[in-house]
Amino acid sequence: MKTKVKRTIYGLAILAVVILLKASVLQAAAVYFDTVDPIVMPGETIYVSIFSTVETDRIRMDRISDADFGIASNLYLNPGYPQGSDFNEGDLVNSEGVLIEGIRAGIGLPVWSGVSGVLYSFDYLVSMAAQPGHTITIFADPSNNAINEVFCDVDGDLVYVTPESLSLTVVPEPGTISLLGLGLLLTRKIK
Repeated sequence: MKTKVKRTIYGLAILAVVILLKASVLQAAAVYFDTVDPIVMPGETIYVSIFSTVETDRIRMDRISDADFGIASNLYLNPGYPQGSDFNEGDLVNSEGVLIEGIRAGIGLPVWSGVSGVLYSFDYLVSMAAQPGHTITIFADPSNNAINEVFCDVDGDLVYVTPESLSLTVVPEPGTISLLGLGLLLTRKIK
């Protein structure tokens, strides 16, 4: 029995290292979707942002999707972008895997914005149907010729960058984990 416990502990340690390494790789990108903790539970609401480590001038996200039927709410577009006629926080869709459409700011204006950090954010409700172990990906959806780009200064070059996707791992809620642990204890006592 001790060998099984050791294997389980080693397996969980390896999973934690893989998750941390994956998160650090995402941090290396100039513009990426981000959240505080990529480990989520069904029914949990998390804060998701498009984050930039470099200065940006404009953002255009025609479509943000998840393909897992989560729900977006509380849209926020950084007010550091010039608020001209093309300033739009986007429209909530929350249908057929599409979360948000039509985000625009700074497009066509002759002034450099210099916005960095949180460019855009929204709350994301994880679907109750999400199964433990499942990976949810929030991404810039290119379907139907959607344009998803941030114009930014990367090492002195002005380039358009598509934000890197965000992967969320679904884990059981604490009640399920408690019941599983109780079941394991009862099984052990029976043997």
